[in-house]
Order: sequence, then structure tokens, then C-alpha cells
Amino acid sequence: MASDPTDLWPPYPFNIAAARHHEHDAWWTGDTQALSVIYSGSGEVVSHLHNGVPYRGGVLGSLTKFWVGQPVVQNEDRTKAHFDMPGVLARLSAALLFSERPKIRYTKPNDTTVPDAKTPKWTHPGQDRLDTIMASDETHAELLKSGEYAAALGGAYLAVTWDTKLRHNVRIRAYAADCAIPDFQDGILTGFTLWTQYERNTDVFRLLERHDYGTISFTLHKGGPKNLGTVVPLNTLSETAHYNGFRTPAELDAALTDPLSYSETVTVATGVNELAVVYYPNDMPQTEWRKLGVLANLGRSDFAGNEERFDNLDQIFSSLMRDVENGGGRVIIPEQYLEAGAPGTGAQFDKNRQYYSGINALGNPSDTLSSQLTIAQFAIRVEDHLRAMDAVKHLIAAKCGYSPQHLGLQPKSEGSGPKTATEVSADFTASELTRDKKSLYVKPALSKLAQVALAIDGVVFPGMGGGLYEELPDIEFAPISQIDLQKNATVVSLLYTSESASRKRRVQMANPTWDDIEVSEEVALLEVEFANQAVPPLVPPDFGPVDAGATSDTATAA
Repeated sequence: MASDPTDLWPPYPFNIAAARHHEHDAWWTGDTQALSVIYSGSGEVVSHLHNGVPYRGGVLGSLTKFWVGQPVVQNEDRTKAHFDMPGVLARLSAALLFSERPKIRYTKPNDTTVPDAKTPKWTHPGQDRLDTIMASDETHAELLKSGEYAAALGGAYLAVTWDTKLRHNVRIRAYAADCAIPDFQDGILTGFTLWTQYERNTDVFRLLERHDYGTISFTLHKGGPKNLGTVVPLNTLSETAHYNGFRTPAELDAALTDPLSYSETVTVATGVNELAVVYYPNDMPQTEWRKLGVLANLGRSDFAGNEERFDNLDQIFSSLMRDVENGGGRVIIPEQYLEAGAPGTGAQFDKNRQYYSGINALGNPSDTLSSQLTIAQFAIRVEDHLRAMDAVKHLIAAKCGYSPQHLGLQPKSEGSGPKTATEVSADFTASELTRDKKSLYVKPALSKLAQVALAIDGVVFPGMGGGLYEELPDIEFAPISQIDLQKNATVVSLLYTSESASRKRRVQMANPTWDDIEVSEEVALLEVEFANQAVPPLVPPDFGPVDAGATSDTATAA
């Protein structure tokens, strides 16, 4: 009997995305067994050899394209090592975006008076509570996690969660793209289904967490590896039973009166007519699925188009490890040097033995032990392998838009010798441009998330400072390159002596991460400080009345 296509999980067309997510997840986690299955087309062993090349029989008996998927002769102990370049890319992308926590704050309205030394600093009424939610180390860690999710799987989700028994404020949680089904309308996220999977023998339970405007619903399904299955009570699993605690007293009373009104789905009202989740793509456009409807709204992974390069690195790195293994050296000894062991165990040679009795064997009287041994010592071609790996890394860096230095590559200067500090700083330009591009996708999502989190916090934890504000907070990412403080101070000093920049401009240059309020406060403090240190103007001394007839000497003296 054919399976019900409406019960397929993930549903079409997200099953297409799920296959790619599974592939990229295997690269990200370094799951070599999964990679072998993915790129071989099946888990079958080799059926035959042709000209020394392993093949599989039947329709799948073609030579595999990827090295990690090439079938291995049965019982062959082939050296296969994984080089974690995908993990490096994911961590690099997350670090470039979120190693320093982005500033999330409300800016002062245009009609607000610029503060001076006597005017208190302007602060948005929800800023302190927003800092509690969004500026915590816990949220910072979730942002870093989301950055890795996005780089590996093309995008990430950030959701508002809360539990009054665990925290006194709402929290932010990051979710990967391979466990979510989004709804988009005109490119805008309008709904979201997150699932968590629990396996019990042959049964697969999936908890579906559905996000709609103003509500979050929880439903437990029992199915199989590829189908969603039927709805079952939430208390079927100990991991999901606590969601029944979200039922309202009114809902329970209604169920007592009318048992048919009871639903296995638990729905929680957020109190805010907004989605409690946002999505941001890692990069756009989605070149692979740009013609596949809703999938065109999903982001592009840093791994997209680099899969073959990852395979090249694994092949080269495995070759290097094979050299290391072979480089341990081998000694070929005459058969007569072997000592017979117990029946069925074969002959052995004790390499740690110090004394041996004479052997009656054919040979010249002058033959020594060393002359009868053949020593095989293979070279370990470290430099050759590393140069080949560096060449592949350069291709990956160019594809992702990262500076080679961020992948451990250190090119020489155009002249001789290593690069100067200025040249090294300039080498991060590619990564900065890529980070700036990615931040364009993060900023609107993070701003909306902050607004909704503050609004839900005001409903769940009233009187703590949260609430719904129409304006969106600004998002500011810190610059990547470290500023040369000495060089910057010299420039600011030259601008001062040449009177070619205002005091405000000089303060901005000296403190590039400050906002307008912080700059204005510093300018006001400097004005007060310089006013207190000002020297009164020079006034000629008073020598009293001057005799008109004898003014020349006095005037000259004055």
C-alpha cells in the first residue's frame, strides 16, 4: 500500500531542503560514515574491481565522484581522515558576526535635547529591561550558536521563550534550519513549525511547536522515520508531559463539562499579536532553490558549492596521514629468523629480544644480521601535502568571501619578508565585506526579535519594565579590525593642530563605537574641563599716568 503523501515528513518541498541540510550537517559535524553513505548512493560494499578501481554492481555500479563516497574493498583498512574545514567556516562566520555582542538600543528621538554636563542622559523607558533580555551572556551565547547554524545550514531561527519557574524574564533560543518548517508571504515570515524528534525503538515521536501571530501550539505525533503519524497525548513521553501545564483553568473546566472539547494540542497565548520567532538567512540569494517557490526564501549555506573542495581536503589530509602511518618504517626479515608459535598462531619475530642463538642457514660467512634485513622507510611528504591543502583553502576562502588569513593562510608581502601590520590589517577586507553583507540580514531580524521579546516580557512579567513599543531598536555591530591606537591618536592630534575638524568629530574618531549621546556627553565634559583650565588673556601692566614729554623711554620699557 502506498504511503499517504500528505503524511510525508518533512512535507514537500521541504523534504528537498532536508536532504541538503542532512548533507551539510554531515560535513559540519564531521560524520564520515554519513558522508560515505550520502556520496556513495548506498551503504553497499564493493562487488568487484576493474583495473584496480573499486565498483559496485548493478545500476549503482558507476565510479563515485567524491572520494569520501568511493566504495572500499571489503576488509580493506583504508586510511580515511576528516579535515574539519566546514567546522572552521561555521565558527568563523559566527565569530565575525557575534564574537562581540551587538549593541541593541533605542536611539533618542530627533526632538530630544542634546545633553550637556548638567542634563541627565536620555534613556528609553524600556532600555534597561531590553538590556536584561538581549544583553545577557545567555543571549550572547545563543546568538553565537545561531551564527554556526546559519553558516552551516543556510539560516537560523531565534525565538522568544519563557518559564516563570526558571527565569524572571523572557529568554532567547536559537534553532537550526533543519528542524523547522517556515511559512513565507512575500518574503516575510508569517508562521513557523519547529519539531523535536524522540525515537523509541521503531517509533518516531515528533513534538510540533507551531508559531502563529499571538499564539504558540504544542502537538505530539507518533509516526515513523519518514511519516508524521497520528496525534497522541503529550504525556505519552516524559519529555513532553510538562506542556500540559500550560493549559488554562478555563480550558480544563470546559473539558469537564464537554469532554469532546478537549484537544491534545496545547495552545499558549503570547498576549502580543506578533510572531515570537524570527528568521535570518546566512546569505542570499538562494541560488540552488531560487525557482522552487517557498524554498527561494531560505538562505544560502557557506558550504554550498564547497562540498567538492571539502572532499579534496579530506583526500589530501588522508594521504598525509597515510604517509605518517607508512613512515613508521617496515623491516623485511628472512623467514628463518621467525620463531614458530603455538599451532595455528603462525611464526613471529620478537623485535625486543636482545640475544639470539646461531642459525644454520644458507648464506655467506661474512653476512651480518643487518645485511640480511631489508629496511623500508617511506618519506613523509609534509610540505607537498600542506601546499596542496593551502591551494584548496584559497579556493574555499574565495568562494565564501573570507580573507585567506582567517583560514590560517599567511601570504607573503609583494616584496620580500613577512607583511607589515598595516598590510595584515588590510588583508581582512574581504572578511569585513562579507560580515557587513551578512549583518544586513541579521539586523532587521534581531531588531524585530528585541521588540517582540520586550513586548511579551511586559505581558508575562508585568511591572518589570517590559512593554510594546512601536519603534524598533537599532542594531550596531562592532568593527572587525582592531584600530591602530597610535596611528589614530596621531591623526586626531593633527586634525586638532590644523583646526580642520571639530571637537565632536575628533571625539568620534577617537571612539568609533560610541553613539551620538556618548559623543555629546564627552564633548560637554571636555568643554567644562577646558573652561576650568583656561588661562586669562594677557593684559599690559598699569604704570600710571604717563608724562607726555618723557614717553619714549617709558613706552619703550612698557
